[in-house]
Amino acid sequence: MEQYQAEDFAAEESFIAYHFKSDPEAVAFWEHWIRTHPEKLDEIVAAENLLDLLALRLPNQEFEQEKERLRQYIDTPVTPLVPQFRRTLGLLAASVLLVLGLLAALLLTKRRASVPIPKTEWVQHSNPNGRKTRLTLSDGSTVILNAASTIHYPKRFDSDIRHIKLEGEAFFSVAHDSTKPFLVQTGDLATKVLGTAFNVSAYPRSGQITVSLHQGKVQLENARHQQLVLSPGQQAVYQTSTQHWSRTSFDSLAVSGWKEGYLVFRNADFKTVAQAIERMYGYEVILTNPTPTWHYTGRFHREDVRQVIEHISFSKHLTYTIHHRKIYLSTEK
Repeated sequence: MEQYQAEDFAAEESFIAYHFKSDPEAVAFWEHWIRTHPEKLDEIVAAENLLDLLALRLPNQEFEQEKERLRQYIDTPVTPLVPQFRRTLGLLAASVLLVLGLLAALLLTKRRASVPIPKTEWVQHSNPNGRKTRLTLSDGSTVILNAASTIHYPKRFDSDIRHIKLEGEAFFSVAHDSTKPFLVQTGDLATKVLGTAFNVSAYPRSGQITVSLHQGKVQLENARHQQLVLSPGQQAVYQTSTQHWSRTSFDSLAVSGWKEGYLVFRNADFKTVAQAIERMYGYEVILTNPTPTWHYTGRFHREDVRQVIEHISFSKHLTYTIHHRKIYLSTEK
């Protein structure tokens, strides 16, 4: 199915059952498959639009006749010479029959009314270091996108799933819609919600994905089909290399205070401090003579980068120089 195009999905009997919610097993299968194959979402949406168009423009009797022709063919008893060969050939012929039937129905539809099949228009928004952006999606949900982050989302949510792709960090306030789950894809981890507020941090260099739930409830699922449900105040940390996760409580200000201009460190190592400063202010921080045990705790609110560096330098007995958006830290002599 990784090679399927829109017409292939539209010709798949189980996909048709999924789309029209006529088979719970098909619905469960395809919802999981779509979550774990976000790269096929454009084809999925196009296939759903095709099925909607056929169902809308054709009388119910004619649409059901096409489906019934496939069922009759599959159910016709045949005495096979080689059972496995008969099954393979039968499935192949059945797929061809359904494709031909759908194409014929589509041609009939075009003769009745020339209606173009709408394509999903995707929007990409990227923030450089030092910039945050507030976005409002077509369903009323809001997203605050952090620095050094990229988000992809449909201009309009036409599919049964409100699918978002994120690299970096964002805070989501999701408008409730029980008929259209909201799905945030970060690497091989999918976060599914109906209406809630949560923070997702998935910077590639960190090697982990962190989901922190403020309100509502979310369900996480990875590529190994493992699931984890979070309640308000809980945080999941997913290690991308091992595909393992842990669930803990979290400090709300430290996790999502960046939305209001807070920079919070809790016993943070130098790498964590440097990456946070680079994202918020756009300055690279370099420790010229690293020490093996470097940890820092502190909180800043809307302070400029020089004030932040002065506080850190005083606390860690460092000197600093700033040159061409690079900050060099050295131990005091």
